[in-house]
Amino acid sequence: MKALRTLLRVAKADLDILQRALGDQLNKQIAVEERIRTHEQALLNEQKAALRDYESHRAFSGYAAVARAGRDALQGELIAIGQEIDRLRTLISEAHVEMRKFERLIELEEQRDKAVAEKRDADALDEMATMRAGRALRS
Repeated sequence: MKALRTLLRVAKADLDILQRALGDQLNKQIAVEERIRTHEQALLNEQKAALRDYESHRAFSGYAAVARAGRDALQGELIAIGQEIDRLRTLISEAHVEMRKFERLIELEEQRDKAVAEKRDADALDEMATMRAGRALRS
């Protein structure tokens, strides 16, 4: 019984670690999405400036190429984070299943212990009734 409870505690600790890691990845995802939005807004601002000014227009083509490469890098990072989130969610669901197995084993062991205790009590009562009946017959 103690071993199962220890395993359950370990499984809960593992689940907590996975949930924290998932939270970290979700925060990273939000931060990268915000960086992408900021990047897109900066690109739009530069594009508007390029439409107003000839010098800005000349510089914009080089800036746009660098900006696209930066955006692609951010998109790649976002995809990697998404894959890690999916992996962590799978691990969390497996950890929940594992915890439930330990909880169920503990429940079954408690039921067995209770049944054994009830049988012992019933046997003791039967023994007392047999002894009492034997005394009544002797008297």
